[in-house]
Amino acid sequence: MKVALLSPIAWRTPPRHYGPWERVVSLIAEGLVKKGIDVTLFAT
Repeated sequence: MKVALLSPIAWRTPPRHYGPWERVVSLIAEGLVKKGIDVTLFAT
């Protein structure tokens, strides 16, 4: 399975400090990769 995720570029992904949406996208991506899913992250 291949999954594409979108993340805003207001903060880096994963964020070092504040960046709630970026953090959520990062955690989802990491969890999917651990399950063996091919993930592509697009920062827009």
